[in-house]
Amino acid sequence: MNRVLLTLSLFACIVACSEKCTFTVKGTVEQGVNIGDTVYLQYIDKGMIHTLGQTIVKGGKFSFTGEKCEPVVCYIVSKVNGKVRSNAEFFVEPGEIDVNIGARRNKLAGTPLNIRLQEYNDSIDILDTMFKGFYDKSKVKTLSVKAAEEADKGMKVLSIVRKEYINRFMEKNIDNPVCAYILTKNHELIEPEEGIEIISRMPLENKCDTAVRHIEQTFRNKITTAEGKKFSDFEIYAKDGKRVKLSDFVGKGKVAVMNIWSTTGRNAKNDIAEFKALADTYKESVEFIGLAIEWDVKAWNAAIKENEMWWNHISDVQGWNSKAVFSYGVNSFPYNIVFAADGTIMRKGVKCSELYSILEEATKK
Repeated sequence: MNRVLLTLSLFACIVACSEKCTFTVKGTVEQGVNIGDTVYLQYIDKGMIHTLGQTIVKGGKFSFTGEKCEPVVCYIVSKVNGKVRSNAEFFVEPGEIDVNIGARRNKLAGTPLNIRLQEYNDSIDILDTMFKGFYDKSKVKTLSVKAAEEADKGMKVLSIVRKEYINRFMEKNIDNPVCAYILTKNHELIEPEEGIEIISRMPLENKCDTAVRHIEQTFRNKITTAEGKKFSDFEIYAKDGKRVKLSDFVGKGKVAVMNIWSTTGRNAKNDIAEFKALADTYKESVEFIGLAIEWDVKAWNAAIKENEMWWNHISDVQGWNSKAVFSYGVNSFPYNIVFAADGTIMRKGVKCSELYSILEEATKK
């Protein structure tokens, strides 16, 4: 009798635990996915794509049911004409989740984390719409000087308001995964010291998330390589395949500029031409280094030859997995870093057009 009761108790516990972990995604489609298309429910963990389920869109609707005890950010992914398209992003957590894939933007409802995420998305959408209004106005050729100044002021104010809102919303959600999600989306807008402090107060399971740990190290790298600090050395390959160090070019008694670039950039041709004009102008007084974010050695060397890029070139040919690029906390290109003659980091993230006045002043004797 006792064994029967024990077995029934264990069974009841298993059923109860299973029910607590069950989720249902109810989706409706306004645009982006067609009737008969296959949609997938996926998430990414440690660089790997995991699929929780797949289904067919019927009558503009689809649904998924499964088990996931711990919340995870998932995507509704479809394949249209052979091309993969991500249509929605939300938290899969126990409960019933409503996802509407809209013509302009998506709507989430149903579970606690998705209600919070929708609140955030609604507010950011309002701010971004207002910003776009000022931006579009600033591009009108017949705009008066006063109107142009007002548009510029509007954009600056909204940028500040947006940043403050993001910080407040992260603080409001410091104890749940929404904070980590917003951090991963906006870490470029957050000061490194602030970002590290925020992460330190997150629950252990959130601060140990792979993306959050990567961002935390990016913040630390930005602090280590901030303007005024001594340059951080690294070992890497030159274009001829030989191993070199950044210190082979920087801190040798000459002002140096490191241009982080890639052949894969949308405006690669123009970016290269703009930097080449700068390098040609200061070739006698400045050491130039091109750090390429590349996967393809042949494409890298071909671009150097084709564009007559005569200056020093280095890369670890690991794309965005580049340890050299990561060591400076860089997440975009083109990106320029100016080093003083003694190797001190003078400026980071300056536009090529701004380098002329900087180098003019730095190379004065």
